Amino acid sequence: MLEKIYEQCKEGLSKSDHKILGYLMEHEREIQAVTAGDLSERLGISTATISRFWTKIGFKNLKELKQELYRRQEATPYSRMNAALNLWKESGISPEVLLERFTSQIERTFQVVSPEQLDQAVKMMAGAKRVYCFAPDVSAGLGRILEYRLLRLGIRLIPLPGGSQLYDAMVNLTEGDLVLLFGYSRLLTEVQVLLAYEKEAGYQTILFTDLLTGEQLSQADLLLYTCRGEPNDYHSVAAPVLLLDLLIMKTSQALGGGLEKAKKLQKLREAYGGLIRR
Repeated sequence: MLEKIYEQCKEGLSKSDHKILGYLMEHEREIQAVTAGDLSERLGISTATISRFWTKIGFKNLKELKQELYRRQEATPYSRMNAALNLWKESGISPEVLLERFTSQIERTFQVVSPEQLDQAVKMMAGAKRVYCFAPDVSAGLGRILEYRLLRLGIRLIPLPGGSQLYDAMVNLTEGDLVLLFGYSRLLTEVQVLLAYEKEAGYQTILFTDLLTGEQLSQADLLLYTCRGEPNDYHSVAAPVLLLDLLIMKTSQALGGGLEKAKKLQKLREAYGGLIRR
């Protein structure tokens, strides 16, 4: 909603107005608890300027904006859920069936993966000189999640390209580096090459896969298995995402919870939130 308001009103807003709206967009989930005084203090803008701002975006005051946001938040989840349930009924697949299937996949995953393995993965990531990641095909989104979350903890993932460009990146792999590999359904040639080159270059590898057997699996320093369904079934990423969430949370915990970084992140958003909008 606020993004739409911004697009409609941006031409008529002052520099201070942009700053106010930028802050509201950045903290939309917190608006119900924010007061005009809070905005004035956090943004360094006078209460008079903030009072004039509301009419510029079509509201009498902050209270009226909150009411409209609340109304939309109440309606939107219901309408989306209702539409989704109707769609599942028409297709013959219900959320209950999917939940049962995902639960089974998650149970099978953690019958194989142990807490000690996750602790080992955290230790490897936290102690690595550099962390590289090869995440092709469906795992590209999983790699992006890791990249986004770990960056907040001070761990920068360096993506590895596919095809012959991989060789240009491999010349940089040295002892002390860690390579995260994703190989679902099969191990691509790039994954096989990176596993084969590991001992020569001296780096370590963590392999995320849904395979339990295979000659090359043992070449990885650590294998993290996730069940994604039967071979001829739809292959879900529910279990892989849950495994990554656990890994991210345990890494954050191992690095002190990331509290200092979180505080710094909040200060940066408050200072520059009006300049960069999503």
